[in-house]
Amino acid sequence: MQLDLNRYHPAPRRPGFVAPAGAVDAHCHVFGPGDVFPYSATRKYTPGDAPKEALFALRDHLGFERNVIVQASCHGTENAAMVDALLAAGDRARGIAVVPAGVTDDALAMLQAAGVRGVRFNFLRRLVDATPRAHYERILEKIVPLGWHVVIYFEAPELPELAPFIAALPTTVVIDHMGRPDVDLGIEHAQWRRFLDLMDAHPNIWVKVSGAERLSKTGSPYDDVVPFGRELVEHYSDRVLWGTDWPHPNMETHVPDDGLLVDFIPRIATTAALQRKLLVDNPMRLYWARSAMPDSDPFDDIPGTTLFDAQRSRQGYHLNMFCMSLMSALNRAAFKADERAYLETFPMTLEQRDAVLARHWNRMLELGGNIYYTSKLGATDGLSFQHLAAKMTGSTQEDYARMMLAGGRSVEGNRSKRVENRG
Repeated sequence: MQLDLNRYHPAPRRPGFVAPAGAVDAHCHVFGPGDVFPYSATRKYTPGDAPKEALFALRDHLGFERNVIVQASCHGTENAAMVDALLAAGDRARGIAVVPAGVTDDALAMLQAAGVRGVRFNFLRRLVDATPRAHYERILEKIVPLGWHVVIYFEAPELPELAPFIAALPTTVVIDHMGRPDVDLGIEHAQWRRFLDLMDAHPNIWVKVSGAERLSKTGSPYDDVVPFGRELVEHYSDRVLWGTDWPHPNMETHVPDDGLLVDFIPRIATTAALQRKLLVDNPMRLYWARSAMPDSDPFDDIPGTTLFDAQRSRQGYHLNMFCMSLMSALNRAAFKADERAYLETFPMTLEQRDAVLARHWNRMLELGGNIYYTSKLGATDGLSFQHLAAKMTGSTQEDYARMMLAGGRSVEGNRSKRVENRG
């Protein structure tokens, strides 16, 4: 079978190793398709398209439950393809974004709603241009309060220069692909021991025991990488993750078979307990721990209350993106010229589009809209926030203003149903 190095393996084998229930592929990508999600004009390489449908099919084929999708340099800071995959996967995926230093709080909020939980700093000079440290510091100021972590990609010879920066990061740090050691040097070499010293000194640093196909000098089944991965898993069992790195961009020697990569796992995580930590417990703790939501809306017994929670924010992502686009005068003009055509440029549901066209404000909130974002649509229509609130409560602006000046809405008839029933 002729394999194209610019494409992923067309028929990976089914692995012999059966991953534990709930296993996470914690490092993978989506590329394009380029005609839908164009590649960055400043990219250093152009991959073959690797759409979300192919990723999800591979996930199921390999026996995994979830993915962590990492933004790759070929898409630059335009995270649309990754976000699209997150939204399609629902709670079965999380994301790592690449953002500019000037990223806004609103943009970060939208990424978080889609499932992003961290940013990636790439120091591979063959993939990205050198970036001033001040650039990363500006990003850190914005993402640390969100509880996000930082994923760092570098090669082992760069560690002495980068170590002070990594050690000073004020959040969880995840190192890609074991820090990319030269495996020919062996695990006793100073290069590898330097990386382990960093791990020992900083318990906030995690590592992905991925990338065997990139690190190996001997090729599949990657025997020369086993000692490195095994040492990390056994010494830092609570801080290790594993991922396929699908679709394996920039491979120069072979197209990796992801089934074989899965069969590499029990060679570095040699017990069921270690395998569960590597594939389930650790990634769930890092990416999903804060996503646990009650089975029902805890405020559904309070009249007029629509809770904007993680589930609803995910549901309304594209609706809210549309609303935020109206902050641009050019976009407002395009929307006013042909509302229906403009809405078609956002992958909203038919119900969401109809709610926008009808200006059914409360329905927008039910469908995942956030009042902060939908108010941008109100402003486009010339409505103040007070006008908008009056429409949503079924009153005139004058009546709404009088009600607020008089101290707000009476609690009578608006109490929790549980309170009313206890009455």
